[in-house]
Amino acid sequence: MKKQLILLLFMLFATLTGCKKFLEEENKSNIVSDDYYATADGYEKLVNSTYSSLRTVYSSPYVFCAGTDMYVEGRDAQPAGISEYQNLTADNAEVQTFYTNTYKAIQLANTALYFNDITASTANLPLRKGEVKFLRAYYYFLLVQSFGGVSLVTDRFTTPVEEFKRNTAAETYDFIIKEMTEALALVPETSADFGRVTKKAIRHFLAKVHLTRGYETFGTAQDFTAAAAFAEEAIGGKTLTNTFENVFLPGNEKNEEILFSIQFDAASLPSATTGGNTQAAFFGPYQGGSGATLGYPYRSYTLVPTMYTFNVFNENDARFDATFMINLYQRYYDYYDKSADRANLTIRYYYKPAWDTTTDAAWRAQDPTHRATTTIIPYGPVWQAGRTTALDNATPTVKKFDDPKSQFGGATSTRDLFLARLSETYLIAAEAYFKAGNTATAAARINEVRRRAAKPGKVTEMTITPANVTLDFILDERARELVGEYHRWFDLKRTGTLMARTKLYNRDIKTNWFDKGIDPFLGAGGQFKILRPIPSRALDLNAGGFAQNPGY
Repeated sequence: MKKQLILLLFMLFATLTGCKKFLEEENKSNIVSDDYYATADGYEKLVNSTYSSLRTVYSSPYVFCAGTDMYVEGRDAQPAGISEYQNLTADNAEVQTFYTNTYKAIQLANTALYFNDITASTANLPLRKGEVKFLRAYYYFLLVQSFGGVSLVTDRFTTPVEEFKRNTAAETYDFIIKEMTEALALVPETSADFGRVTKKAIRHFLAKVHLTRGYETFGTAQDFTAAAAFAEEAIGGKTLTNTFENVFLPGNEKNEEILFSIQFDAASLPSATTGGNTQAAFFGPYQGGSGATLGYPYRSYTLVPTMYTFNVFNENDARFDATFMINLYQRYYDYYDKSADRANLTIRYYYKPAWDTTTDAAWRAQDPTHRATTTIIPYGPVWQAGRTTALDNATPTVKKFDDPKSQFGGATSTRDLFLARLSETYLIAAEAYFKAGNTATAAARINEVRRRAAKPGKVTEMTITPANVTLDFILDERARELVGEYHRWFDLKRTGTLMARTKLYNRDIKTNWFDKGIDPFLGAGGQFKILRPIPSRALDLNAGGFAQNPGY
């Protein structure tokens, strides 16, 4: 029985489900076999399924965002443990799902690499090998950041395996860098099939891998130098030409700033309410109504911005209005569907920023026709929702991921999920230069991001000097640029600031634990829970004596 369960953990689980047009995976003959994968058509669909695995790995936001300085629990409860650490155990469902789904994706990539050597001749084989090598390395990068050293499983399994060796974190990073470097030589600079792996995407992630390894005890100063160099190659001298809001405009997912993303489209979803991008369903309050029919998005109300997330912006930063729905019209989606006519729309809610010092009466008087009945919710602690928040629309919502075409329900969005943007490449470069002691160049890279973010006529106010560059400032800039994007837990883990910043800015962790004299990070044996726990099921099924992470 143990053999079957071990095999179950790591064997190919993924079903062939569609993606964008270039990722069409339908097997019209209904044959899923070695013979089919060895054909040119079957192999293309197998490779495409390795891309689709990203959807499953990123199907839930909690392992990426919960328990950080930027998001707390809203009116609905977050999953226990993952958001506050005190009750985080090896049986945590979110961690186990993430661990299992990522290894499923790795085994699918292993299968694709196996058939790359035996499939029917096609000119695309070297290219596809590069794509799959990168994807496998990327999955291992997610694992090593989350769990430390893991098993480097590189073979395709057709028979049960009873045990897996745990490689060290250093060995895992070496493998990731080797695989990504090999992939870099095989993929093109650009691709006509938007969404496929390119050199720019790999350079971005090689920069991030080296940057992350540089903080480890086995990392070196050379990692920061390499991170800066790869980031510069990915940037390629290109500036940020799109406005911040246009980067996230619904329907504009294929813009030049996107280096790599998870692809979605309506035709590939199992139903109108399942299988889509869930990102739009988090980071804000209930809206009422029912999806596209009445023009309101579905929200889960489980991950909401902290006061820190609101406070990190200032009045000169256009990203604030582009990130949050500050003016809520009669229909939520009127912001997009009637964008050319916003001046003639009644404002239902106005979330008044701290820097708007006009009186409510004066604000209404500026446009009495459309503001007389507006509910004004001024900046204050009420903006940070919690379990006692009673009303829909009580707090500002993150609008970056809104999908006016989505239906009411959970995973309904067909918008792509961005994994790498050029502006983040600039911030990776800045952090690498800072760690290498070059604050002048670090400031220059940050200033390119802030130049694009500045409101008209406010570039000077948004410009920083080398003296402003600190690790906290870089993390603040990443917060401003990347609200709701699935990076934050990894940012804090990488920089060694997870405990300090959550204690400072996460209301739930602070009030529920630290203010009561309990350190929620302190686990078994007096060790801190920085890494996620290896799921107990994986340990129980492994006959090889796989060690658990500290604190569990």
